[in-house]
Amino acid sequence: MHHGWAGAFALISAFLWTLSAILFKKLGKEVLPAGMNLGKGLVALILLGILILFTDRKPVSNHAIIFLGISGILGISLGDTFYFESLVRLGPRLSLIVTILIPVVTVILAAAILRESLLLTGWFGIFFTLLGVLLVLLEHEPAGVRPKDFKPGIIYGVLSVLCCAAGILFSKTALGSTSVLPATFIRQVAGVTGLIFLGLGNFKLGVWLKPVFNDPVLLKKLLFASFIGTFLGTLFSIMALKYTYAAIAATLNSTSPLFILPLSFFVLKEKISLRAVIGSFVAVAGVSLIFLGGG
Repeated sequence: MHHGWAGAFALISAFLWTLSAILFKKLGKEVLPAGMNLGKGLVALILLGILILFTDRKPVSNHAIIFLGISGILGISLGDTFYFESLVRLGPRLSLIVTILIPVVTVILAAAILRESLLLTGWFGIFFTLLGVLLVLLEHEPAGVRPKDFKPGIIYGVLSVLCCAAGILFSKTALGSTSVLPATFIRQVAGVTGLIFLGLGNFKLGVWLKPVFNDPVLLKKLLFASFIGTFLGTLFSIMALKYTYAAIAATLNSTSPLFILPLSFFVLKEKISLRAVIGSFVAVAGVSLIFLGGG
């Protein structure tokens, strides 16, 4: 397949994740973040399971299962729940710009723990990504965010970044001997299982799911947002990764902060400052330098 198609798949994936962020933000008014995370995880688990039955059923080693399981708990059970907490407080535009820090933290952890090298280009990328994110987050009175929600939203966003970055490192250790689709499925199994145990442990599982099951309209909205973002978004990102270079796919997958700008303006009716636009472009450009500078 031509690299152009793979690039298109990556951009479609980023757009779908952006669209689902808007949908989940609206759901967050009535469904708790952990409930949204569990719901989207169950939908993705079922759909990915069906897809694997017809495509890739290669065996996975016990070593890979363990590392993917840890990755799922860190990245999905914890990381995605923190992301939804941030999304509810900050809205799609700011929460997505925070998540663009995941590649930054990942490469720093990989350099420190796995002794992976990073070229000078990559370090410049880290600088520009941080600069772009700070330009957006330090904006005076960001549109659509209540002052009391700003600091907690940033904290939850940073926690999400740390958990997701750690989860990526565990996934990377397992992906050397495992296909991407089965690995994604195993991570989802671990993530959903972790959330269920967490909900049972604090006796809140029913509280998380009750609003959805008591309201058919909410259930349909959750199913649609999960299908759009978690399943289709993941599927297109896997297809992009398969048919083009990892650096290109990862860079294009990180363009959600750019897609959210016009959507925030036209759909959410937010006032977008020139500073926010420049910061978003600088951050995405920084991410591209990070992947290009991987040694």
